[in-house]
Amino acid sequence: MYKHIALIDKPSGITSMECVEVVKRYFKAKKAGHSGTLDPKVTGLMLVALDEAVKAIPFLMGLDKEYTGTMHLHKDVEKQKLLDAFKKFTGEIVQIPPVRSAVARKSRKRVIYTLELIEKQGKDVLFKVKCEAGTYIRKLCSDIGEYLGCGAHMKSLRRTAIDGFSVGESYTLDSLNADALIYLEDALERVGIKKIFVKAESIKGIKNGLPVRENDIESITGKLKKGEKVGIFLEKNIIAIGEVVLRNNLIAKTDRVFNI
Repeated sequence: MYKHIALIDKPSGITSMECVEVVKRYFKAKKAGHSGTLDPKVTGLMLVALDEAVKAIPFLMGLDKEYTGTMHLHKDVEKQKLLDAFKKFTGEIVQIPPVRSAVARKSRKRVIYTLELIEKQGKDVLFKVKCEAGTYIRKLCSDIGEYLGCGAHMKSLRRTAIDGFSVGESYTLDSLNADALIYLEDALERVGIKKIFVKAESIKGIKNGLPVRENDIESITGKLKKGEKVGIFLEKNIIAIGEVVLRNNLIAKTDRVFNI
């Protein structure tokens, strides 16, 4: 049984779940899941969790993303106007998810950390963007086109990074091997999750669903906030995922327990 994350470079032409199934079959895993959907034509980095690591997907779903892509302008515009538009769409923006999205079409705020114009060839604009999870890049392109008054659509897109993970360290489906796998604990360390380290004598109770209380704790990394997810560790090994409660001497309730 695995407790690993596979770093995969998804090809164009298949869905994210089809990509996950290929990885699952290759490693002969019993379960598999991913941390964020890519449209069929979009390529790039996916984090695929295998077996026990599937339980940790909530830690991986809200991570910042980076992409490179091509936006096609419906009418040509001056480069400076394009640069001004990119500046306008950097920072907090408001998006309405596209019609074919899986979520309700309600206005929501997202943050564009950086939006860089790499190259402009006629009506095709190569760009690089770093953004908050849940940002629709296809909608970003169309909104920029509307702002410019010329119209635009996303022509191609590639996810190049997910928080601390780069597509440069990922493997294509044709080159899959054991080197594509990283231990779950190593992945969570790179993401920087908050951790509660518990005493050895408390493990049995926690694995049976008991909450984590003050007298169970050796140490805590990070400042805990009510309602957030936290990793419960014995030394270097994650044993459970908890939800922070902070009520009297009750620190966290046990949510998901790892079997290995």
